[in-house]
Amino acid sequence: YNPQQFRAGQSPASFEKVKDYLKGYSNVHLYKGIFPATAKTIKNKKFSFVSLDVDIYQSTLDALNFFYPKMKEGGIIISHDYANSPGVKKAIDKFLKDKPEPVIEVGYQCMIIKVK
Repeated sequence: YNPQQFRAGQSPASFEKVKDYLKGYSNVHLYKGIFPATAKTIKNKKFSFVSLDVDIYQSTLDALNFFYPKMKEGGIIISHDYANSPGVKKAIDKFLKDKPEPVIEVGYQCMIIKVK
């Protein structure tokens, strides 16, 4: 883990700019706040596709613990920075240690396809 790899203000994006950027897409839902506290409204949903870009170990692990059991069979989780963020790689590798799914590396990202 390199604490200098990510820092406050490095990748600024306001909620409004993200919302505006994605406005042309249907069925996209944005929730402002800190995950997983903001996940109350989706806790009973099933997912086919989840894209994670949280950059650090604990946030990656929290997201996997939340989304993995809610994934449909054949559903895909993509995680950004798998190859270039040691915390992300460590969290994913640890989480999948006792799971049947392999990590599929795709450039600097990885993909997990839910088996069951």
